[in-house]
Amino acid sequence: MNRSVDYDAVAEIYDRRYDRRDYGPVLQLLLSFGQGSRHILEVGCGSGHWLQELAKQGYDVVGLDPSSSMLRTGKHKSRQPSFVQAWAEAIPCRQALFGRVFCINAFHDMVDQRRFLTEAHRILHPGGGIMIVGLDPHTGLDCWWIYDYFPQVIEIDKKRYPSTGQIRSLMAAYGFVSASTVEALHMPLQMSARLALETGRLAKTTTSQLMVLTDDEYDEGIRHLMRNIEINEAQHKALTIGADLHLYATTAWLP
Repeated sequence: MNRSVDYDAVAEIYDRRYDRRDYGPVLQLLLSFGQGSRHILEVGCGSGHWLQELAKQGYDVVGLDPSSSMLRTGKHKSRQPSFVQAWAEAIPCRQALFGRVFCINAFHDMVDQRRFLTEAHRILHPGGGIMIVGLDPHTGLDCWWIYDYFPQVIEIDKKRYPSTGQIRSLMAAYGFVSASTVEALHMPLQMSARLALETGRLAKTTTSQLMVLTDDEYDEGIRHLMRNIEINEAQHKALTIGADLHLYATTAWLP
C-alpha cells in the first residue's frame, strides 16, 4: 500500500502546528547550527517557516520542496527566502554552494534518503554541515494517542523513520564525519479528548501519521476513540488523551 503524504492538500493549514506548540528549542539549535555560514539550504522546507526565522537573523537562505502548493503558500507569506521546487534527490544547485543544509520533519518523507545524502555532500562546501531533525519511533520512549487508537501507525512510522543510529551510520557511509545526536524538543501533552475532537486537533490533516492512513483506518480509530469518550462520560468522567514525544537533531560535517 502506498503510504505517501499529499502535502499539496494541506498547504494552507500546515503551519498551524507552529501556533499550537512552542518550537523555540528547535529554532535555537538551528541558529546554533547555522553559525559560521551565511548560505543555508533547507530541504523539505514546506511553506518556509524555518527559512523565515533564519532570514530574520540575516542568513542567506534557500528552500527546496516538491510541493508547489507549499511553496506558493510560503511565497505569499514572505518574499525574503528563495524557494525552489525540486526533489531532495536531485537538488538543482551547483557543487559546494552552501555551508549548511538541514531538513526538519522531512527526512522520513524522502523517496531515496541515500540519494539525498549524496546530493547534500555535493552541494556543501568543505567543512559544511548537515542537520536532520525528526522523530525516532524505534526508541520505545514515545507515547502518543495516535499510537493508542491507530495501532498500525507505529509500525508504519518504524518503516518511514530511520533511527538516529541509522541516520548517523548513513551519514558516515556518505562521507560525513563527527555525526552526533541530541534531543531537540520534548513534547508532552494532555488534553480532553472531546475538546480535541471539537477543535479539530484530531483531524486527519493535522499530522502525516494520520494522513498516511486510509479513510477506513482513520474512521475506525475515531470510532474507537468516540466509544471510549462515551463510556467515560456515562460515568461522569472526561477522557483525556496525551502524548510524550521527542524530536532529535542529528548533525554531521564534511571534512
